[in-house]
Amino acid sequence: MAAMRRALLPLLLAVAPGCDDPGTAGPATIHGGDAAADARVATPDRGVEDAEIFPDALPGCALADGDDDGYGTDPTCEFVDCDDANRSIHPGAYEACNGVDDDCDGEVDEGLNVAVCGLGECRREAPNCLEGKPNRCTPGEPAPEACNGLDDDCDGMTDEGAGADTCGVGACQRQGECQGGQPGTCTPGDPGPEACNGVDDDCDGQTDEGQRGEVVQTSYGELSQRHPPCNGSGQRLGPDCNAAINRLCAARDCMTSGFGPVENSGDVAVLGCVQTVAPAQVSFADLAARHEVCDGSRQRIGPECNAAIHRWCAAQGHVSGFGPIESGPDFVLVACVTPAVAEGVGTRYSVLVTHHPGCNGVQRIGSDCNAAIHRFCAANGFLTGYGPVENSGDDAAVVCIRR
Repeated sequence: MAAMRRALLPLLLAVAPGCDDPGTAGPATIHGGDAAADARVATPDRGVEDAEIFPDALPGCALADGDDDGYGTDPTCEFVDCDDANRSIHPGAYEACNGVDDDCDGEVDEGLNVAVCGLGECRREAPNCLEGKPNRCTPGEPAPEACNGLDDDCDGMTDEGAGADTCGVGACQRQGECQGGQPGTCTPGDPGPEACNGVDDDCDGQTDEGQRGEVVQTSYGELSQRHPPCNGSGQRLGPDCNAAINRLCAARDCMTSGFGPVENSGDVAVLGCVQTVAPAQVSFADLAARHEVCDGSRQRIGPECNAAIHRWCAAQGHVSGFGPIESGPDFVLVACVTPAVAEGVGTRYSVLVTHHPGCNGVQRIGSDCNAAIHRFCAANGFLTGYGPVENSGDDAAVVCIRR
C-alpha cells in the first residue's frame, strides 16, 4: 500500500490545483503531521471530508526502493542506496563496527573514534574498531620512577620518590629530591637512639646493637616470684632457676629468654637476657641422639645436655643454644641464638681460671664457671656469655653475646 501511494504521489501533485487558489474545484491535498488542521483552514467552504491526507514523503528518495528503507536506487535520487537488499544500509544510517559501509559514503567503519587508556608513560590510544571488530585499548607497562620529568610508573604523579643519589645509612638514609626532572642535593637524616625494632636507628651500620642482649641485676626474691623454687636458699642455680630466669627475661622489651645467673652473691643474681629465636620444644630422645648421656634419666641438665642443646641448635642453622629454659617429663624447651646475636669462642680452663679462680677445670660447669665465662666474654668486647657448650681436657667452647 505504501509503495502504491508513493507511485501515485507525483501524479496527484501534477494534477492538483494550487493551494493558494481556494476557489478551484477538486479536493485539497495536505502533507504532514498536522494535515487535518491545515485542511480545515485551507478549505472552509467544503468541509474536512473533501480533503485527502497523505503522509510526508520518506527521507531521501523512495524511487526504486527495493528494501523499503526510504532510499531508492534511481539515478535521479540525491542520495542513492548502496545496498537495496538490506534495510539497515542506506545514506545516513548508523555506521557500525562490522567492516561494511553502512551509511553509503564510500568509507567503512569511519567515525567510530579512538579510545585512550593508561596514565603517564603507560598512556595508549587505540581505534575502537579494528578490521571490522570492536577493539580494546591496553595501557603500557609501568616502569620504576626515574628523575626525568615523566610519570614512569603510571600513577598520575611525576618523579615522586625519584632521586639520582642516596646518602646516609640505616634510618638516616635519604634520596636526593628530584626537581624539574633533575636530581637535587641529598642530605642524610638525623640519627636517633637505637631501639629494638630491626632498624639501624643510630645510623652506624649496625642494627639493634645494644639490643641483642642485656645484663640484668635482680634478686632471688624477684626470681622466686617467677618460679618459687628459685629462692636463693632452696636453689641458686639449676632447672628451676633456669625457668625463673627465662620468664623474667622474656618479660623485658626486646628480649626472648635468658641464662645465668652469671654472677650471684647473697640475694643478688645477675642474669644474661638475650634475643633468641622462638623457644623450641625438643624431646630427650632427640637430645640423646646428639649426646647420649642427655637422655632425661642419666642427665636432664649439665655439661652433656649443654653439648646436646648446642649441637641441636647448630643443626637448625643457628650458632648455639642454651637450656633447658623450661622442662617437661620427656622434653625441654631450648633457646637458640643466631650469628647476629652471638658468636662461638674457643678458650681454655687455664684462661677461664684467671677470670674466676673456682673455674679451674676441676669445676667445669657451675656458678664459678658461669662467672668466669661472663667475665671472659666481657673482657673480649662482648656483653656476656654462657657455657661451656663443649669441653674436653683443658679446652672449653663458650658462646659470647654481642653488644
